[in-house]
Amino acid sequence: MKKLFIKKRFTKEDKEKSILLGLVDLYIKTNSPVSSNSLKESGFDHMSSATIRNYFAQLEKKDLLVQQHASGGRIPTPKAFKLYAHFCQKNALLDKKEDKLLQVELSKSSKQITDYLNNSLEYLSSLTNLSVFQSAPRFDQDFVNDLKIISLSPTKLLCVIITDFGLIKTEILYSKMELDENRLKLIEDFFLYRMQKKNKPLIEDAALLKQAKLLYNEIMVRYIVGYANYNREDIYKTGLSKLLSYEEFKDPSVLAEGLSVFENLDQMQLVLQSTIKNNSLSFFMGSDLEKFGLKAENMALICTPYYISNIAVGAIGILCPLRSPYKKLFSILKAYSNHLSDNLTKSIYKFKITFRKTSDYKNITQKSILLEDKSKGVN
Repeated sequence: MKKLFIKKRFTKEDKEKSILLGLVDLYIKTNSPVSSNSLKESGFDHMSSATIRNYFAQLEKKDLLVQQHASGGRIPTPKAFKLYAHFCQKNALLDKKEDKLLQVELSKSSKQITDYLNNSLEYLSSLTNLSVFQSAPRFDQDFVNDLKIISLSPTKLLCVIITDFGLIKTEILYSKMELDENRLKLIEDFFLYRMQKKNKPLIEDAALLKQAKLLYNEIMVRYIVGYANYNREDIYKTGLSKLLSYEEFKDPSVLAEGLSVFENLDQMQLVLQSTIKNNSLSFFMGSDLEKFGLKAENMALICTPYYISNIAVGAIGILCPLRSPYKKLFSILKAYSNHLSDNLTKSIYKFKITFRKTSDYKNITQKSILLEDKSKGVN
C-alpha cells in the first residue's frame, strides 16, 4: 500500500513570519535597510517583489518593521528582534568544532577557582567579541596565600591580598608613623611571617613592631568582615572595549547606554538573579531592561545560569547590540554553561571545596574563614 504524502500548506501567517525572520536575518548580516528585491535574492525567489512588499506593509502595521524613507528598505523594530530571538532560542545548535573548542578550553582543572572563572570569561568575551559578566558564589577553604604592601605616601599604604583560589582584594591602610622603603619591607615580611610564608623578621624598633602588629590586625579583621558579610555574589566582567568594534556603538549616546549597564553592580546582580530564578537561558531587550533599572533601548542582554552539582550557583551575561547573531550567541552560551558547570563540579569534588550562595551567608562558621595556616604556632 502506497503511503500518502500530504504537502503542508503554508498559511498567510506562516509566510509573514518567514518574511520577517528572513528580513531580520539579512539585516543582522548587512546592517542595511532591506528592500523587497534584496530579500527576494536571499532565498525568497519563489515570491514576487510585489508580494514581498505587501507583506512588508502588513508587518509595518504590526510595529515589526519601519521604513525610514518612502523609497527605502525596511528595518526591524525591537519587537521584531524579540520575535526573531525567540525563534533562535528554539533552534540554536552549536557547530561541533566550536563546541569542541569550548570543551577543551574549559576543561582545565584548577584549585584556583577565581582565576579559572576569570580566564573562562575572558575566553567567552574573545569568542563572542562582546562584553560579558558573570556572578559567582563564595568559595570556602580559601587561604590568604600572599600579600603585597605598596607605599602611596609615607603614611598611606595599599595592601593587596591574594588567595589560593586567585581572589585579589585591595585595602587602603594608614600608618601612625612614616614608613620609608626599609620599614615598609619589614612590615610586609612581618605579615608574611604571620601567614607562615617567611621566617620572623628582625624588627629591633619597638614602635615599628607595634605598628606592624596593628596594621596586620587591621587588615585581617577587614578581610574577615568582608568575607563574612556576604550579601551579594561576586561579579566578574570583561570585554567592555569590544563594544567599540560595533557600528551601533559609534554613537556616543548608545555607547554610554551600554557602559551604564556595567556601572551598577546591584542592577547587574538583579539581572543575573532573575536568570537563576528562571533556571534557563533568558534574554532582555530594550524596554525589558527597565524593570532592572537599566535604560538601554538599543541593547540586549543574554543570560544563562551555570551549576555545581546541579545547583544553580551563578549566571553568565552577554551585552550585545539589538542587531546580533542570536542563534550563534544562544548556542555558544548554552555550551559555555554546560562545560563550565561540568568542570567546576569536578574541581569542587577534586579539591574538596565548599561554596556559599548569598542565601547561605548567615551560616558561616569559623572553619569557613582560613586566613592563616594554624598548623604551626606563631608568637
